[in-house]
Amino acid sequence: METSFAVSSLLPALLLCLHLHCHLLVWAAMDSCYDDEGVPSRCMPKFENIAFNRTVEVSNVCGSPPEDYCMQTGSTRSCHICKASDPDLSHNEPTWWQSQSMYYGIQHPNSVNITLHLGKAFEITYVRLKFYTSRPESFAVYKRTEEDGPWLPYQYYSASCRKTYGKDAKGYLRPGDDERTALCTDEFSDISPLSGGNVAFSTLEGRPSAYNFDQSLVLQEWVTATDLLISLDRLNTFGDEFFKDTKVLRSYFYAISDFSVGGRCKCNGHASECVEGERGLVCSCQHHTVGADCQRCHPFYQDRPWARATGDSANECLKCNCSGRSDECVFNMEQYRSTGSGGRCVSCRDNTDGPHCERCRENHYRKSPEEPCLPCNCNINGSVSLQCDVEGRCACRVGVTGEKCDTCLAGFHSLGPGGCRLCECDPSGSVDYCSPLDGHCYCKPNVEGQSCDRCKPGFFNLQHVNPAGCQACFCFGHSLACSSSSHYAAVNITSDFIEGIVSGSSLTPLTSQPSNLYPPSPFPPLEKFLGHQAYSYSQILSITFTSETSELLPDHVTLFLHGSGITLSADLSPQSVHDHNPGLTPRHSFVVRYRDVGTGLSVCESPALPAPWVESCSCPQGFAGQFCEQCAPGFTREVPGGGPLSTCVPCSCHQHGTCHPETGVCECSDFTTGLTCEHCLDGYYGNALIGTPGDCQPCPCPGRTSCAQIAETGQVVCTNCPPGQTGTRCQMCEDGYYGDPLGQSGSVRPCARCDCNGNVDFNAVGICNRVTGRCLKCLGNTEGDHCQRCQQGFYGDALNQTASQKCKPCSCNPAGTFGHVNECHPQTGNCQCLSHVTGRDCSYCEVGFFNLQPGVGCERCKCNPIGSSSIACHPITGQCVCRAGVEGRLCDFCRVGFFGFSSQGCRACNCDPMGSVSMQCHSNGTCHCRQGFVGYKCDKCELNYFHDRATHQCEECPVCYGLVKKQVTHSDCKPTTFIFWDHNTDILQRFMIIWQTTLPVANVSKPAKTTPCINTTLELPGISPSFGRG
Repeated sequence: METSFAVSSLLPALLLCLHLHCHLLVWAAMDSCYDDEGVPSRCMPKFENIAFNRTVEVSNVCGSPPEDYCMQTGSTRSCHICKASDPDLSHNEPTWWQSQSMYYGIQHPNSVNITLHLGKAFEITYVRLKFYTSRPESFAVYKRTEEDGPWLPYQYYSASCRKTYGKDAKGYLRPGDDERTALCTDEFSDISPLSGGNVAFSTLEGRPSAYNFDQSLVLQEWVTATDLLISLDRLNTFGDEFFKDTKVLRSYFYAISDFSVGGRCKCNGHASECVEGERGLVCSCQHHTVGADCQRCHPFYQDRPWARATGDSANECLKCNCSGRSDECVFNMEQYRSTGSGGRCVSCRDNTDGPHCERCRENHYRKSPEEPCLPCNCNINGSVSLQCDVEGRCACRVGVTGEKCDTCLAGFHSLGPGGCRLCECDPSGSVDYCSPLDGHCYCKPNVEGQSCDRCKPGFFNLQHVNPAGCQACFCFGHSLACSSSSHYAAVNITSDFIEGIVSGSSLTPLTSQPSNLYPPSPFPPLEKFLGHQAYSYSQILSITFTSETSELLPDHVTLFLHGSGITLSADLSPQSVHDHNPGLTPRHSFVVRYRDVGTGLSVCESPALPAPWVESCSCPQGFAGQFCEQCAPGFTREVPGGGPLSTCVPCSCHQHGTCHPETGVCECSDFTTGLTCEHCLDGYYGNALIGTPGDCQPCPCPGRTSCAQIAETGQVVCTNCPPGQTGTRCQMCEDGYYGDPLGQSGSVRPCARCDCNGNVDFNAVGICNRVTGRCLKCLGNTEGDHCQRCQQGFYGDALNQTASQKCKPCSCNPAGTFGHVNECHPQTGNCQCLSHVTGRDCSYCEVGFFNLQPGVGCERCKCNPIGSSSIACHPITGQCVCRAGVEGRLCDFCRVGFFGFSSQGCRACNCDPMGSVSMQCHSNGTCHCRQGFVGYKCDKCELNYFHDRATHQCEECPVCYGLVKKQVTHSDCKPTTFIFWDHNTDILQRFMIIWQTTLPVANVSKPAKTTPCINTTLELPGISPSFGRG
């Protein structure tokens, strides 16, 4: 557990007599970093208790939970309560911090740590602790010099130094020892006093270099700390804790009443105070220093190394000398040692360089120190060095010129790493110097190449005297590739026009007549000027006339040239003569040079000077000869007879003969024919255009008929087979025919038409096998090798040529057939019927049977032989054909309204529909009458009832008739009733009954006798007789 308390009490001055401490008090009096004259001097922040008002972190504190503790006062103990939640009983305050007691395990090896964070580096002079209880038996002081750095031991206090810390209790430092070593002492480790004991640690006490502190970097580091830690490691006891008595254990604990640290804010002598910065306490640095501890020089004050201020020197940081051309520098120790000025300027402006920006950068220059430096810009390739002089001029390589050595001299080119190269232009083909950029030579019109050393395509004979450089290839216009022939030499042909007298190249006087006295006549051509003169093409023909007087010289000459059927003429004027010597014989010279025709003076082969103007052409395909004047073998003139200027084209005989080189007429061979031998002869096949002797081969067809070869596959196909035959070799019958015309499968059988009895579509393809003749595409449901029968499931006559449908489907009724529904007689079509099933397709029952069931057949009708008129019944329902008046499925009873079942049928009851209860009568034919009706057919009214015409019912007579009826009941006479109606009202008013008939004697077994009835008349007045009898 960590907690904290604030240290608020000031430490009284330590009464230490060390000279060092007195010296420190003198430092504290210094509060200015400059003296009265402004000279820098050492300055320090004030000396103070740096623990004052700072929070101290502790790893243990009493009162949580609340606990009892007892103070050691000698022979007695006074006990109290420590309670963290009660401010009055809490001991984590500025003037009293207390740990838990030994009762809670506070004892070695368990330690209690007290940590003081200073926030920045301080120079520690002393650390002082005052205890409420007895001083610890063992505790240590640690420091660290940076946040999160390691804890370094400062001082050990222990009565058992060797046991606890591995140190000697009386150890000390000798000169030359590491003064950063922590010592251990037992001076402050007694158990007495029991309260108020002090422990003071002086950081420089016992350090040999303490009196030379300013020069001791070790001690300067030794007194520096950013954090302090007090580790309380073992309590001082009387040894009574061994018995584990609670009160005894509660009497041993750590308690501190004052914690003070004397020191200064560390500023290395360059600040007189520390202030709060953005990240905490920092020095207010002077002397051009910066940093939290003024531990380094300002970035532009680096002229000497940073140093801590001493009493002898403020060691202020000095400003760098950058000649006003930089605001940034770094310290360079090597430079400082050699020159005493360590500030090396960086990022110099104006292209300057040097430790103080005092000179121009390499390859730069300036005319005066006040001006900025400018880049030399010497061309890296053309300059001897990239550094120029003070005027900016560069030293150039050979062949290079210009202020920056960036231009080639005339006659040089291609400025590169080695400078400029000498131009390599051929003087015969170039004009002027080469291009200074890339060395490209400026060629004459007919010359090309980097050095103008070769003729352009179509030209040859590079000559210095030729303004165009090269002369054009002639080659009769057929080639642009030619060169000078090495097989000819130049020989001058001269003549004085006196036949037979030749004097080499000397000139012989030639006399002539004045042109104005005699008509001009041509000089006869000499033999030496005749013949093939193509080798003199482009050469000079000169004619010189001399005379004693200039008046006799001709003013013009006409020159005629004949050859190849062409005649050319040229009118020549004499050449002008510059600086003519009057003492010489007068002469006129006429000169002509022909370059556009193929005629000229000849040059004979001789070991004399070469004749480079004679060309040797590299002829394209189809041309031959030195000048491409001939057609090569296999070629002829495009225009027959067109001469050497005409183009040569291939002979177009397809290598099957030769053609005339001038006319192009082909003489075909290899079985070819045609104007250009482009076809094979009839009876031969192949591609005559290939151009080989075997292009055309005999056709492998019957009778050597014609054939053709398929270009894609090379297959040979006969094109004129006999009728009915086809195939690439006519080896099979064509579609619709069969046979074996070549006997490939046996004997030879001519092709004949397929015999399918008219049951195929002759427009179809593949109707029969081309070898066997078996029909393959029978129609009309026929089958067989010749479609001669109906297919399974069909019947009819497949050979009948007149029937519209030769084969019909069996269509057997599945219910009446015991075989397959498609099995029937092939001619009749009769199906195989079940028992008592009939019909061609077994679709109905035999007479006297019905109810066709699949797999069973038909059920017998069982018609009643009396009530039915036939043994047949309905094929589905089984209803028999009943006689008149008979009904029932079996015709075995009379219909409703009939009676008398017999072989004649049943008679109709004919019951009156109004008088009968039902239309059905009894077996004797009598009907069952309604009330008031009587008779066999219930068609009469009963006695005492009368027929009502309106309702067609028998209505009961009025009550009066009861009297008559009663009398009649006792009489044997049958009454006859007359009914009288009142025609005015249609209401029965009165009636009269007269007994007129006789009744039989009751005993019918005896002969009847009659008794006369009494005639009684009952008159009813007011009633007139009407009709009716009852």
